[in-house]
Amino acid sequence: MYEIELSRSAAKYYNDLDDKGARIINRCFETLSENPFYHPNIKKLHGEFEGSYRYRIGDLRIIYSVDNEKKVIFIELVVQRGKAYR
Repeated sequence: MYEIELSRSAAKYYNDLDDKGARIINRCFETLSENPFYHPNIKKLHGEFEGSYRYRIGDLRIIYSVDNEKKVIFIELVVQRGKAYR
C-alpha cells in the first residue's frame, strides 16, 4: 500500500470540500493507495507534466506523482477539469 501526501494547494481544496465531495475524493485516495498505475480513470501525462499521472473523477482531476522506493503518492493538484492543465 502506498501512503498519500497532499501538496498545500491540494490540501486546501480538500479541506474546502463538502461531505459528499470528501467521500468521493477519499474513495479515490483508497483506490490510488492500492495501485496508483492501473485503473480506467488513470492516465500517464506527457509534456509539461511528464512523469505525473491524472485520476479523473467526473469533472475533477487529481494530478499526482509516485515515489516507488518510499511507496508515497504525492497529490500535486485537485482541480476542475478546465483548470487542470494550465
